[in-house]
Amino acid sequence: METDNPNKFLQRFLIRTLIGSLIYGLLNVVSNQLLLPTAPVISLRPQIALPMFMGIMYGPLAGFITGFAGNILGDLLSGYGMFKFWNWHIANGLMGIVPGLIRYIGITKIRSVLDFGVMELTVVLASTVGVGFAVVTDMLWIHHMKFPGTLDSWILPAFITDTINGFILVPVLLLIWRRLVITLETRTMLMITSLLMLAVLSTSITITWSVWDDLISRESMVRSFYFAGIVSVIILVLGLTASALLARRVTKPVVQLTKAAASVEKGDYNLEKLDNVSIRSDELGQLARVLQKMAKEVGGREQELKQQVQELRIEIDGARQAEEVAEIVETDYFQQLRKKAKEFRKD
Repeated sequence: METDNPNKFLQRFLIRTLIGSLIYGLLNVVSNQLLLPTAPVISLRPQIALPMFMGIMYGPLAGFITGFAGNILGDLLSGYGMFKFWNWHIANGLMGIVPGLIRYIGITKIRSVLDFGVMELTVVLASTVGVGFAVVTDMLWIHHMKFPGTLDSWILPAFITDTINGFILVPVLLLIWRRLVITLETRTMLMITSLLMLAVLSTSITITWSVWDDLISRESMVRSFYFAGIVSVIILVLGLTASALLARRVTKPVVQLTKAAASVEKGDYNLEKLDNVSIRSDELGQLARVLQKMAKEVGGREQELKQQVQELRIEIDGARQAEEVAEIVETDYFQQLRKKAKEFRKD
């Protein structure tokens, strides 16, 4: 394992974070050409998913370094200088830290509805913490932003795009690197999340498009656009929560049946754990009842077979003992002893 050799682990960690930071910085340079409406320095930034992904893969420190160092490199190559927006460098690092914290609650691979939901919620939380940190530090020390005008030009564009990009792309990256394991639960969550994203985005675009002609100024158009974005983020969070609960309810009986079948394979025929499934009146309940009955019969037959084998072993041991005694009795030496014993009795 990597942790068996500290030097090798540190070397691999540094290489990964260096590569991640370099890729993130270069992608920042490219995406800086894709500025959002009324946002002078805020771009589309799909690459924000990278520090979040690095945090989940290799820990919060890797996520922070990727976001922090990568953002410095991107600003430097784009002509903004290294530390003009130092608070945004830290904000990008924080967006890598927050998702990585799920490793400390035992989530290293996404296997279940709960894992998937926690991962997506930390992505939203990462955007909130990162943008919130940048805004608060600017208000207190830097004063690049002029409130409330920068709400449309800095804050909302950054928060909306980072949240939606992370929400969509982090699961994709985890799936490619096989940290998102395809199970019934994760497959269901991927399908529901994809449908949710399509529904939310299409609805937001439709609503914005329908009122576009009625807006009297560019400012009102932009506010309408970002308002739709905020509504989309809220609906995504609420929809994800509802979807997770629904998916959990749908997949839980199937997961229990799968675990019960695995228990039978290992020789555990006590399937009382399926009682809450067997009381259902649908096909899953019927399957649970059949599995319980089958396990009970197989367990009973196995016990009978073990008892028969034990009885047969006793019979075989008895027959073998009698045979060995007979062989001893029939030997010449034993016959001579018997003859001498009779002679002694006569004397």
